[in-house]
Amino acid sequence: MSASPRTQQKRTAHTCITCRARKVRCDGRKGTCTNCERLGFACSYDEHVGVEVVQTDAAVSRIAIPRRRVRRACQNCHEKKARCSGSTPSCDRCSTQGLHCVYLPGKRSLPLTSPPPASGPSATVHPPDSPSYDDGHSGRSAFASGTASPAPAPAGRTEPDEDLVLRAFEAFFRHVHHIPKFSFLHRASLMERYHAGSLDRSLVLALVAITALLADLGSGMSEYGNQCIEEAVALCLAEMEKPSIVRLQALVIAVEHRIFSRRFSGAFMLHAVASRFATALRLNHENPDLCFLARESRRRLMWSLYMIDSSISAGQHDVALWPDAERQIHIHLPCNERNFEFDLPEATEPLRPPPPEVGMGTSPMPDALGFMALHVRIQWMRARILQCTTQAITSWSQQDLTSLPLRYTELLTELKGFEERLPPSFKWSEGNLRLRTYSPRLGIFVMTHVWWRQCHLDLYRLFLDGLREALSPSVLQQLDPNFVARSRQSCYDHARAMADMFAQLLTLGSSVPVTDLDLPGCAFQCTRALYHGLQTGTGDLTFTLERVQELSAVCLRAAQQSTAGPASASIQADIERIITHGLELPEGVPESPARSRAGPPTIAQPSISIHTRLAGHPQDTPDPAAPYTFQPSVPGTSAPSITLPSLAVTEASLSAPVAPSHASGVTTGSNAFEEVLSGFNFGPELYGMDWSTFPSGWPSQQFTGPNM
Repeated sequence: MSASPRTQQKRTAHTCITCRARKVRCDGRKGTCTNCERLGFACSYDEHVGVEVVQTDAAVSRIAIPRRRVRRACQNCHEKKARCSGSTPSCDRCSTQGLHCVYLPGKRSLPLTSPPPASGPSATVHPPDSPSYDDGHSGRSAFASGTASPAPAPAGRTEPDEDLVLRAFEAFFRHVHHIPKFSFLHRASLMERYHAGSLDRSLVLALVAITALLADLGSGMSEYGNQCIEEAVALCLAEMEKPSIVRLQALVIAVEHRIFSRRFSGAFMLHAVASRFATALRLNHENPDLCFLARESRRRLMWSLYMIDSSISAGQHDVALWPDAERQIHIHLPCNERNFEFDLPEATEPLRPPPPEVGMGTSPMPDALGFMALHVRIQWMRARILQCTTQAITSWSQQDLTSLPLRYTELLTELKGFEERLPPSFKWSEGNLRLRTYSPRLGIFVMTHVWWRQCHLDLYRLFLDGLREALSPSVLQQLDPNFVARSRQSCYDHARAMADMFAQLLTLGSSVPVTDLDLPGCAFQCTRALYHGLQTGTGDLTFTLERVQELSAVCLRAAQQSTAGPASASIQADIERIITHGLELPEGVPESPARSRAGPPTIAQPSISIHTRLAGHPQDTPDPAAPYTFQPSVPGTSAPSITLPSLAVTEASLSAPVAPSHASGVTTGSNAFEEVLSGFNFGPELYGMDWSTFPSGWPSQQFTGPNM
C-alpha cells in the first residue's frame, strides 16, 4: 500500500514566524514561503521580529508590532541583566557601548556538523543530516550564534556534536578530573553553563581533546582531539587581549595536551601566555568579592599553573615563571574535594605548613585540607629541592660544600613533617590503597606518596656518581664519606620502596587510574636508581640482578597502564632500554667486581613479560587487566636519619577569610565561573627523563615542529 503524498512530505527544519504564529505547516522556502505568498502575508525567518496574528471576521490579518520582550537577549545584556533590543547583527546597547554583540543559541538552535565518523565497530559518532550554522562565537555544544541570518560554518571548523560533548564530559570527570592539574573544574557549574548555552567554545574543545587523548572515546578520536585542541588554542590567542577565567582554563588544558603529546616547545611558550593570563586576572591574589566556588576554582587554577611551571623549570630559577611561590602566590591551598563539590566554605592553610609548637610537636592536619592541597605542597617542596641540587651543581663554592649537609637536613625535616602530619586514612598502606580501588581519588592518593619518595630520590641522586645530575667525583671526595654512603643507600632504599608501591598498585588489575606524565617520569627515575646501585656495587640492595629486573619491569608496567600519549611512550622506551641493556654510565665510574670480571653487561629477560622494542625481540605485551602478585622487597625502607641540627623556619600566617556561599555582588548565584573583569631552546629534558632531572641543553631543532 503506497503512502499518500501528504505522508511522504518531508518536514522542514525552517518555519517562518508567520506560519509558526498561525500554527500551520511551513515549507521553509527561501525568501517567502508558499503560505505567505498565497495569502499575501509578510514572511520572515528572523526570530527577533515580533509578529502578532489576529483573527477577525473578515480574514486573517497580520499586524507587525515590536515585541515587548525579545525572544533572546545577547550575551552582554544577559550577563549585565540589561534590557536587550534583540536587533541584529548588534543590539542597541552593544552598538552604543562599542561591544561585540553575541547571541547565544537556544533550545531550538540548528544542529551543527559533528566530527568525521570514526571507522571501526567502536565508532559511535554520527554526523547529523542537516547543515551546520555558526558565527564563530561561544555557545552551547553546538556553539551556534543566535543571530538573525545564520550562515554556514566555515570549512575546516571543528564542531563536536552534543552527544560527543556529553560523552567527553562524562569520561573527563570519571577518568581525568582527579589529575591535580585538571581539578579546577567544578562539574555542576560547568554542566549548568553548558546547558544554558554560555560555556565558552574553547573550553569545550579543550575538554574533548584532552579526554580523547587520555580516555577511550572511540576509534579515530585521538586525531580528532588534536584538531579540537588546535582550534581551542586559536580561539584563546585570538582573544588574548581580553583574558577570562574560562579561556585560561582552556589554555592550561592545552599546555598539558602538548606535554602529553611531546610538543614541549609549544607547551613552554603557551605556558608563558597562560601565566600572563593569570597575572592579568590576579589569580595569585584572593578576591573576597567572589563566592566560595569561584574563589576555590581560581585557587586550583593558579596552583595548576604553578605545578606546570615547577615541572618545566626543574629547579632552574631563570626558566621558572613562578620560582618563589611563597612570595608570588598570595592565596591559600585548595580545600578538600567534598567541600569544593558541595559548596561548603572552609578556611585552609597557606603553602608553608605551620611550624611545630614548642613542646607540642607537629600540629595535626586540618580536615579542610585534602590530597589536592597535599599534592601542591609536595610539588612545592620538590621545587625547592631541585633548586638546591641545581645550584649545587651549576654554581658550586666551598661555602656551599660546607653548608650542604645542613641544607639537606632542613629539607629532610620538612619531608618528615609532611608525612607525620598525615591522618591515618591518608598514610600509605595496602588497606588504604584497596579502600580507594573504586574511588576517583585513587590516582592522587598514589601520586602524592610517589612524589614523597621521588623527593628523596631527587635529594640523594646528587651522590650517585656517574649520573649527569650528580656531583663530580672531585667534589664528592671533599665530603664526609659516611654522609655520602648514607645518602646513596637512602636513594636505593627509596627507589626500592617506590617500586614496591607500583607493584601494589598493579595488584588492582584494571583499576589502575589514569595519571599525569609524573608517574612514568618517577618510574624512570626509580629504574635508574636501582640499576645504578646494581651496576656500581655501591649499595646494599640485598637482592639479585633478576630481582632488579623484575622491579624495573613493574615500573614499566605501571607507566604503560597509567598514562597515554607520545611523551609517555618515550619514557617507556627508555625504561625498556635500561632493562635490556643496563644503565649507560660514563667512564671512570667504578663497577662491581662481579660485573668487571663478567665483561660487558648481559641482561637476562625479566621475569615479567614486557614488549622490548629496542632489543629486537618482540614479546607479548602484558595484559593491562592482569593482576600482579606483590612481593615486598624488604620490610623497612625509611631513609636513615642524619644527626645534624635542623633549622626551625617560621612564616607569618596568611589571613584568608572564608567567602560566604551565597550570591555575591558580581553574579546572581554561587558558581565556579564567577569572575571580576579588570582590565632558551626546548626539549624533552624539561619534562622528565631525563624527564624530571636537570636540563643540560635543549636541541634548537625543537623549534621546527608544529606551531603552538
